[in-house]
Amino acid sequence: EIARAEKLFSSAILEFEIAGWSGAHRGFAYFLMGFARLRRGFLPEAEDFLRRGLRIADRMGTGLPLQWNLVGSLIDTLLSRGRDREAWEVAQKYRFSPPYHQTALVLPDVATIYGKLLISRGDYDMAVEVLAETGMRLDKRGWRSTVHAPWAGHLAVAMAHRDLPSARKNGDDAVARARESGSPSAIGSALRLAASVWEGPHAVELLQEAVGCLGRSPAGYEHAHALVDLGAALVQVGRSLEAAEHLYQGMELAKHCGADGLEVRARNVLASSGLQPSRALVPAKVTLNPQELEVAQLAARALPPQRIAEQLRLPVSVVKQRLAAVHRKLGTGPEGLADALGLPTLRPGQAD
Repeated sequence: EIARAEKLFSSAILEFEIAGWSGAHRGFAYFLMGFARLRRGFLPEAEDFLRRGLRIADRMGTGLPLQWNLVGSLIDTLLSRGRDREAWEVAQKYRFSPPYHQTALVLPDVATIYGKLLISRGDYDMAVEVLAETGMRLDKRGWRSTVHAPWAGHLAVAMAHRDLPSARKNGDDAVARARESGSPSAIGSALRLAASVWEGPHAVELLQEAVGCLGRSPAGYEHAHALVDLGAALVQVGRSLEAAEHLYQGMELAKHCGADGLEVRARNVLASSGLQPSRALVPAKVTLNPQELEVAQLAARALPPQRIAEQLRLPVSVVKQRLAAVHRKLGTGPEGLADALGLPTLRPGQAD
């Protein structure tokens, strides 16, 4: 329901702006909207909302929970965009490091973001220390959510540089924790991280499942990352022609997400494999599979998920998963769906 959440956040921001509010309420609305955009993989928009919120937080003072919320998500966004040095500079400016703020609602968990930041700088030993401590602390609380605190997968990545068997064990643990949640995005992300500490056919197997899970989720950046990782893994096992399609898809999705570093990586893998680093663009509708297109066409007629489910005789949860994939692949929310499909735009009251 992330598209619905974004609509609510957008309405709140508009009301605050009309009312002339420029304090914590508006700053928090920018944070929520930025985080939602980050989750969906619209990274430039996420960065814009987070920086707007941060300007408000800066005017209110230093060390406030709102400021930490915004800084944490901004660092995560910059890392996803491949701007590691800038992410580190933001962390240094706002002292985003231990000891952590005790009341800030940073998503993901603040220590996980700091661990990712250390990994981006090649400080794997410190990252292991930070992420392992985070895991112990959260486990004592009974907190196993890999959406809020995906520390185990990143611990596997950091640990692979000094203890590969332990890294693989942590990767398996991350996947097990994610499966408990039942969230396709959490499972897909955990599988992608677990695959990073393997090579050969097993890495390909994990990444194929990751791509399948993330294709049913709204997590566009994570899906792009998994596609590029899968393409690179297929190249390593000598399946370059099969790899090309995944690399092209991943590169195009990374570009759409604003993940510049990931897009460059995909181009480099294609070039090093003797493949063309670009291909002709295809119409938006071609990117949808038949099941997704069927749901998209009904949604474009302003039918709610419940009506679509009844008409297609599907569970509502399946309809929502397919709609999430549609919005991610076409890069639009419900309001722009008809235009993306080349269909007339209908208002909810005009639905047939």
